[in-house]
Amino acid sequence: MILSVVQEVLGYRVRAPRTVFSKWFSIAKIVLFILSIVVPVVAPPAASLGLATSLVILLAALGLRRSAVYTVFTATVLYLILFSTAFLLHGDLERVTRLTLLASSTLSTMILIASTTKPSMLRRWPTLYLFSIVFASTLREVVDIATVYRAKGSGGLRYVLQVIVASMAMSIARTSTLVDSLKARGVEVTE
Repeated sequence: MILSVVQEVLGYRVRAPRTVFSKWFSIAKIVLFILSIVVPVVAPPAASLGLATSLVILLAALGLRRSAVYTVFTATVLYLILFSTAFLLHGDLERVTRLTLLASSTLSTMILIASTTKPSMLRRWPTLYLFSIVFASTLREVVDIATVYRAKGSGGLRYVLQVIVASMAMSIARTSTLVDSLKARGVEVTE
């Protein structure tokens, strides 16, 4: 399921309407990201639920339906696990609710930002630009690595571990290469 969400996020940049790449939409994304962190912490749970629901509806309205379903599924599983653990151990159920709503709203916002921000928009900040390049290429490589291991017949926990280890090794190598490349072009990259 996660691989289909990653493919949807990467593919959305190509088919997205031009308005999602505008300056005003960028400001709205920053505001949504701040709200997704602040509201679940300070507002009542009903307001947090409203924000999380609105963000999922926004994802679906933009055409990121798999991402919206993934966010709802992930939040539901997280809530059930945390709620049952807190209930059995006599924990604070309100904190469990707030944590789940925080996770849901920030996941929705991060998917929105990842799918509607082109790496070229981050060129003003070299470190963020480097991170976005590494992130986008890593996502593509993870999809390719997962496809290769799946074709070889891997499955279960071994499959997941193979994909994670190969992806981490590839990310470290790619980051080193990109840092060297940017330094050769005269871009200051702090380590």
